Amino acid sequence: MPQRILQIVTKRCAACAVVLLFGCLSAQAGDLLIRVEGNQSAAPLYLGLVSADQKTWESLLREQRGSGEQLILKDVPPGRFALQLYQDSNGNGHLDLSPRGIPLEPVGFSANPTLLKGKPAPKAAQFEHGDDDTLIDIRLHQPRGKVQKD
Repeated sequence: MPQRILQIVTKRCAACAVVLLFGCLSAQAGDLLIRVEGNQSAAPLYLGLVSADQKTWESLLREQRGSGEQLILKDVPPGRFALQLYQDSNGNGHLDLSPRGIPLEPVGFSANPTLLKGKPAPKAAQFEHGDDDTLIDIRLHQPRGKVQKD
């Protein structure tokens, strides 16, 4: 009798282990793959992730520095987010603004909203991220008066 109970418990534990393993795999967070369009220099890129429900870009959930034409934010849980990106052309570690708040360095946002009315709210730049990887294209806008290189 004890041997029969051991077999039943062993089979059920094995079944539970399989369910837990696959359950954990399906609940894993995916990566955000950010493709940068309009990157015209080797200057570092700064990326900030916020919740799309926030009113401002303060309180970043994640921040990352990188270069090139693609950035990756690993293991981002599912949700609605917004990204802001800027290129630190002069290497001082922050986005330079004019006295009127106009960016003096290249900037971009997820969903590529218009910048005619200034910096968009996170809601205007929102995207949905699920369990899998999400590809996001962000177009860098050059500061006004800067000539783009071809």
